[in-house]
Amino acid sequence: MDCYGPPSDGALNMDDKINNSVPGIKDGEVLSYGPAQAPDSSTLDHGILHEFIGMYLRRAHEAAYEDFRTRLGEDALHPGYFTILTLIVRNARISQTQIGTASARDKSSVTKALRWMEDEGLIVRLRSASDRRIHLSVATEKGIKQQALMEAKAVGHLQSLNDAIGPERYATFISTMKDLIGSLEATAAAPGK
Repeated sequence: MDCYGPPSDGALNMDDKINNSVPGIKDGEVLSYGPAQAPDSSTLDHGILHEFIGMYLRRAHEAAYEDFRTRLGEDALHPGYFTILTLIVRNARISQTQIGTASARDKSSVTKALRWMEDEGLIVRLRSASDRRIHLSVATEKGIKQQALMEAKAVGHLQSLNDAIGPERYATFISTMKDLIGSLEATAAAPGK
């Protein structure tokens, strides 16, 4: 029987597909590793992964986000929403396009965040008098209070990150991150990419 084709009766039997797709394994036979042990985690060969800057950026982002979320506790919003709410609180009547550019978020992510914030009563969206396609966002009293509460808790998070980087490396670190972002965005926007 072809392991990717249906049995002769036309019914799909997943056990046959799985067992017949592994050479030397008969139907119903259990796979066994025998006496072999998994490698010691401290001596795993990571190959090229040690050179992947993206892996370290992802891990740093995840660790930073988890620290931020833990500090905010029940006051935490969805990822990226604190940024968007802060922009709205500090820039009344900011447009969706301006929010997307300033927060480095795509249009659909910004739209989803704004709808959620509007539903939660954190913001109101006003239609522009000069161009009805443009919506301008303004924080409500509830939104201003929520942002202030989050910002007060975020100070500890910022201090934790600054302490980890260290004052002697901070300017270089920020400059390097901005250069990396600029270079990768320019490469992605280049023709033929």
